[in-house]
Amino acid sequence: MLNSHIYSVGSELAENIVLTKDILAEANLEDTEMVEKSLGITEVRQAPINMKPSELALPAAERALAESGLQYHEIDAVIYCGIERDCPEPATAHIIASALGLTPSICFDVANACHGFSSGLQVANTFIKSGEMSHVLVVTAELSSKLTRKVAEQFKTGQLTPADIKTHIGAFTIGDAAGAMVLGPTDDGRGIHHIRCSSISKHHALCSYNHTDYNNLTFNMDMGRISAVTLKLVKDLIGPTYKELNWCSDDVDLFIPHQVGERPFLKALDIVGVGVEKSIATFPKLGNLASATLPVCFDKMKDQGRLLPGSKMLMVSSGSGIVASFMGLSL
Repeated sequence: MLNSHIYSVGSELAENIVLTKDILAEANLEDTEMVEKSLGITEVRQAPINMKPSELALPAAERALAESGLQYHEIDAVIYCGIERDCPEPATAHIIASALGLTPSICFDVANACHGFSSGLQVANTFIKSGEMSHVLVVTAELSSKLTRKVAEQFKTGQLTPADIKTHIGAFTIGDAAGAMVLGPTDDGRGIHHIRCSSISKHHALCSYNHTDYNNLTFNMDMGRISAVTLKLVKDLIGPTYKELNWCSDDVDLFIPHQVGERPFLKALDIVGVGVEKSIATFPKLGNLASATLPVCFDKMKDQGRLLPGSKMLMVSSGSGIVASFMGLSL
């Protein structure tokens, strides 16, 4: 049976390391350790304020393409999945493809908040399994520090007060990074076996922001309620996912969850039924990388020598909306 398989991965982290306590101090908030204490995030990465998403995405895409062993003309589609784009028109996927010298048949952007990369993988998986496309580059970049700086400014100038921290603390947990994967066909039993996704769109207002005009920014991220709804959705999905894969928790060799903080991370491990030794925690030093979380975690596991042939991996992704999905694959 034809499956889509992750041929390769690449990632890129913004260079500037910033302590979360320093961000909160800049915002003139009294408790500068609240992010570290409540979420376990001590630092994040931040890119220059004038950097564009495509600029951060290019090195990640180049690494994934080099590792894939494919010629550039073999890439049939480029899908860009970040929350931020270079511009409303054209699709950032075209900008990335042009900069790389790719000539794909299809280039487009997918937008689904932090779940964007998983949505891109879903589309790539469908293309490949149908035989319509052979090789797809899925790429994303997140430059969330622009939002962090603006929200910090609003607290500093009094536009926001300490009473607003509950719905704005999320702005101080996000970091800048990019990731990319090249997917292609395989019929040797490896690859993506099942993707199960579910959405509860009535909760869309729990996390939202208008980033078209930072001078008139509106932002809301009720992390407590978001986590509660998301974890309930994840819990509802895990049983059917295991049933379709014909797996149990003991079969999972590697687990990559979305990373927003310590308590949601540990709760996800509990729901899936795996120990921390089978997972990877990037949130303490990188924060919430939004749609770049999955490729960055996958790439770090690769660097640690953990992506052994035949291993069974489970990935869970979530995003505002609310949306969540599980993906089961064999390496």
